[in-house]
Amino acid sequence: MKFSLLLVIFLSGAFPHASKAYSDHDLHVSVAEVKWNAESTSFEVSIKIFIDDLEKTLSGEQISGLQIGTPKESTEANDIITAYLDKHFHISLDGIRLPSQFVGKETTEDYQAIWCYIEFPGLKDPKQCMVSNDILFELFDDQRNILDIRMTSSEKAYIILEPGKSTWSYTF
Repeated sequence: MKFSLLLVIFLSGAFPHASKAYSDHDLHVSVAEVKWNAESTSFEVSIKIFIDDLEKTLSGEQISGLQIGTPKESTEANDIITAYLDKHFHISLDGIRLPSQFVGKETTEDYQAIWCYIEFPGLKDPKQCMVSNDILFELFDDQRNILDIRMTSSEKAYIILEPGKSTWSYTF
C-alpha cells in the first residue's frame, strides 16, 4: 500500500503537466481536407479544429456555454459553428463565392477536436478556384491552418496558411 502511494506521489511530481495534457495544448493548428468532386461539381470539405480553441474564440464574440462534444452540448452549437465557419472559410470559383452547406460534425476519439463536414456546390466547367481559410487567426498569432487539397486523383497539394497568407488558388 505504501509503495502504491509513493508511486502515485512520484509520478504526479515527475509529470506535473500530465493533468493539463487533455485540456490545454501549445500547438495552434487546424486541418482542412478539400476535395473537388468533378462529377457532382462540388467541394467536399472536412475541417478539424481543437474544441477549446474554437470555444475560446467564440467567447470573444460573447458566445459561451456551447460545451461542444459533450452530452450537455448547446442546441445552438451547430448553428454557431456554421456561422463561424461561413465567416472564416470560403471557396470561390471564377470569382463567385460558393454557398456552404453544413453537413454535420463529429468529435475526435480523444474529445479534443471536432471534424466539421461542409459541402460547397460548385459551377460547371470552372476556370479558377480560390480557397480562403483564416480560422482562429483572430485568436493566435502562431495559428497555422493546413490545407490538404485534392483537385483530381493525381493533383494534390499541401499548403500551410498563416496570418497574412490565408488564401490558395488553383487554375483548372
